Amino acid sequence: MSKKYYLVGKTINQPFKYYEGKATRLANELPYTVDEVVVGIVGEKGKRKITTFRDSNGKIIERSFDFKNKAYKNRIYTYKDYAIGEEEYVNSTIIKEYSLPRTIMQVYNNFKEMFQEHGIKTTLWNKDKIQTNYIAENINNGNKILSKVEINTNPNQNYETHSFIEYPQIINNKVTKSENKFLSFNVDKSNNQYIEGSEKHKNVDFPKNDKFLGFRALEINDMKEPITRYFINQRGLDNSDFNINTNYIGDEHLRAFYQNGMICFNKLYNMKTKDKLVSTSRHEVEHGWQHFLDARNTGGIDYFYKYIAIKYGPIRNTKLQKEADKCTTSIKNYVPYTVNYKAYKRNYIEIMADKRGKEARNEYSKQGNTIRNNFKHIPEEML
Repeated sequence: MSKKYYLVGKTINQPFKYYEGKATRLANELPYTVDEVVVGIVGEKGKRKITTFRDSNGKIIERSFDFKNKAYKNRIYTYKDYAIGEEEYVNSTIIKEYSLPRTIMQVYNNFKEMFQEHGIKTTLWNKDKIQTNYIAENINNGNKILSKVEINTNPNQNYETHSFIEYPQIINNKVTKSENKFLSFNVDKSNNQYIEGSEKHKNVDFPKNDKFLGFRALEINDMKEPITRYFINQRGLDNSDFNINTNYIGDEHLRAFYQNGMICFNKLYNMKTKDKLVSTSRHEVEHGWQHFLDARNTGGIDYFYKYIAIKYGPIRNTKLQKEADKCTTSIKNYVPYTVNYKAYKRNYIEIMADKRGKEARNEYSKQGNTIRNNFKHIPEEML
């Protein structure tokens, strides 16, 4: 028998400026209106409260769940529109779910402002699930297809489960009689690599040769740090203490840059496709590698590079030494793009970084053909 609930209080469409409730908000976007429902359970102490924050168009920005004796939960909603070819229009809804044990809510509240300055990932909240719903509609006949991508995680596990589902087509508001397309696999949290033998799939091919498979389900902004860590590992720089900053704020035309052991992604730049992100990430990692060689070649000119020179010592490999000499000369004669764009593009380190970025982008795109052919109604830029 299901539990019986009774209504304690209800608020609908209240302007946010008049809201005096204490529901926890994680999203940066300021709400326009608030809905709040509070219910009790017959025969039990405690209440359940669900608070919904909406924008000026009525779309949900965030939902906060406060249930007695359970962890706090928040879901953050974002929306994007895409086109597939000339016939399909896709609406996507990204839902990120976080949880926080009740026992540390007071600790979180004490440091809330400091945590929010650095973004949700650096707070005490656990990221439990990310779900993206794609509704593709044929503009000629109105037929619809729902696809869903999910990432489910658990703080106590060293892996997370990624899954892709395409549901039967909806024609004239009726679901057709066909089976789902389904693909799931586990991904190692430490390196985003698919765990062999964990795959499950139905009515689709498994992309066994896709070394980027563990990144395909990630939202573009969530992919910035792990894909860069991947390329740092591939370049043999794991122990070089390189850092990644995905919250740098600069000119909106600046994608990313490398400086003094730090790879920075501009938060204000709208990275629209994953293959462009892959190219940008690999480009900047190559700059890190070039400066790593220069530090060992010259002894370093500041604290970080002196540290690299002492830690790794002089270069012993003849071929690598020639490469290091080219990098040192290019870094010494480097001209920023803001000063002389043509000279900047002709510089050896920029030529090589562009080359590595293009190679990675082509590799990522080519290896993604299998999953894109399996799920043709998910926008290509998101796979």
